[in-house]
Amino acid sequence: MSYSIMKTTEDNEVIYQRTDDDGLVRRTCLSVDAEFQAWLRKNKDSLPNDIQAKIDAGTLTIADAD
Repeated sequence: MSYSIMKTTEDNEVIYQRTDDDGLVRRTCLSVDAEFQAWLRKNKDSLPNDIQAKIDAGTLTIADAD
């Protein structure tokens, strides 16, 4: 399972998509989604390039665990 950027809306919100191991996209979400944030924390040292670029630019942050 991995996430990537699906698109950016007219309101400048980034929509992320989760691609499962079988290659199918089964879920989309915004950056504040709890499952997406947990995935970011777990994979913070090996994120896909598109997501790492958002973190480097400061437009995506990894929230602390609850």
